[in-house]
Amino acid sequence: MTYILYAGGPLNHVPLLEDIKEEYPLAKFVGVDRGVLVLMENGIVPTHAIGDFDSITNEELEWIHKKSVELDVFPKQKDQTDMELALTWVLKRNPEEIILVGATGGRLDHLFINAQLLLKGLKTNIPVSILDRWNKMSLREKGTYKVTKGAYTYVSLIPFTPFVEGLSLTGFKYPLEKQTLMQGSSLCISNEITDVEGVIKFTGGKLFLIQSRD
Repeated sequence: MTYILYAGGPLNHVPLLEDIKEEYPLAKFVGVDRGVLVLMENGIVPTHAIGDFDSITNEELEWIHKKSVELDVFPKQKDQTDMELALTWVLKRNPEEIILVGATGGRLDHLFINAQLLLKGLKTNIPVSILDRWNKMSLREKGTYKVTKGAYTYVSLIPFTPFVEGLSLTGFKYPLEKQTLMQGSSLCISNEITDVEGVIKFTGGKLFLIQSRD
């Protein structure tokens, strides 16, 4: 089962709900803070909702309660973000995949920590990615991965660890053979798949795999 964690990020960064439902027709939705309100205003009753709900008025919260949505309400002063709380809740259900939506745009501190939350997926062997209107981002550890062209024009690789070792790229406009990619290097930004699929292989470290379109 795929879970969509829908947070209250800027709507101009969030994919259209119609597009999300088309790509993930069987997915379950979890509202994260104000994201629960956006879902319900668009006719989607989430499986669960998690957050401190500090961005929702008392009237809106009462309306959500009337729809019998199961809420986990946390205090405003806490040690985890609403997104981390929601991700932890979903990971305990052992899903096949988790997509974070509404996790980009607006505040940069939230963007950077949401990107680092992808590490929780690696630790549990559950694929977790971030999706917005222009990008899909995941975190990968050493191994071999195939990426198809799909709807995205560019593929970028950004080191999560100080070094990514033995990096090879085939089927790309700019191939590589057993290179070491260091943090702070823009070597692997804006590559393009030229074959039916591109193959990414590396032997050490972790990196962000970002598929993007203009």
